Amino acid sequence: MSQKSIVLSYGWHSVKRFMPYDLDTFAVESGALQRRRGVKNGERLVRSLCLCALPKSTYEVAARTAKEARIADLTSQALFNRMVRAESLLRGLFCHSLQFASSKVDSWMGLRLLAVDATTACGPGSKGTDQRLHVVYDLGNGIPVSADLTDAKGGETFCRHNSFGFGDLVLADACYGVGPGLLYALRSGARLLVRFNFETIRLLGEDGEKVWPEQAEGALPSEGFEEFCVYHPDWPAPLRVIGGRNLEGKAVWLLTDLSPDELPRDQARDLYSRRWQIELYFKRLKSILDLDELPTRDGPSVRPWIWAKLLLATLAVLIADERFFPWEREGEPVESFPERTMAVA
Repeated sequence: MSQKSIVLSYGWHSVKRFMPYDLDTFAVESGALQRRRGVKNGERLVRSLCLCALPKSTYEVAARTAKEARIADLTSQALFNRMVRAESLLRGLFCHSLQFASSKVDSWMGLRLLAVDATTACGPGSKGTDQRLHVVYDLGNGIPVSADLTDAKGGETFCRHNSFGFGDLVLADACYGVGPGLLYALRSGARLLVRFNFETIRLLGEDGEKVWPEQAEGALPSEGFEEFCVYHPDWPAPLRVIGGRNLEGKAVWLLTDLSPDELPRDQARDLYSRRWQIELYFKRLKSILDLDELPTRDGPSVRPWIWAKLLLATLAVLIADERFFPWEREGEPVESFPERTMAVA
């Protein structure tokens, strides 16, 4: 089912089950539905806002479509004003919909597999990042567990998320393999497999001395893998470092609190490569829903517009039971790894 058909009458009844039961009260309490001129209730307001988030849509097109479908009778300016006030509503609906994910589970040793990452979005004429979307992604259900939206100054860190803990195994790239965020994730109770660089984190060897980058790389063979035990100064338990070389011969390091019995070192590469699914999820959001084409750089409607995009994408996945899995999408790129090299995310 297309995103447009989800919003219109012949598809809306199928997605209402993923919405709050009293959508009108939900919209009023969020502050989005303060006046009912042109829009009778919260349900019709949400449908009108979702029309704005369709690919290549504009407020003028969305307003005209809403009127033709007898959803609402709003001018493009009135619809824009409604969008400006709707961030809390749309973010709340997105978070509400996540609880309806199916029970399909991608796991490792009984642990739910999650990937953490962020992507950027830019507005017209931008010379850099305008908005940054931070996501904890469930590799089994194929949709986010949680999301956060910041401006360009919002850094990538585990500290931004509270949606993982005991029973989870979190995969993340080198942006997350630094001290404060790493400790936050360990203290959450989640297990970790994180890429990192020795230059950005202080780790101690079994002799209690700092492990320097040159020292670690010097112990790495030209082929195959090497692992050794390290300690973080503020974490009581030992951690494992698993290293290998990529196709260019550069060292690639993974850090984990999984034991050798839980994660043999020759399986670490393949496990970490599953993180690629979140990259594919971001790619599909941008290619299918134009998430990377913000209507403005930092205007008042940008943030609610992004939440509307995420809501539409999640509803599409839920209603069709789709998955953002690389091996199920013909023509999508799948990261491949030579047998004797370490993967680079």
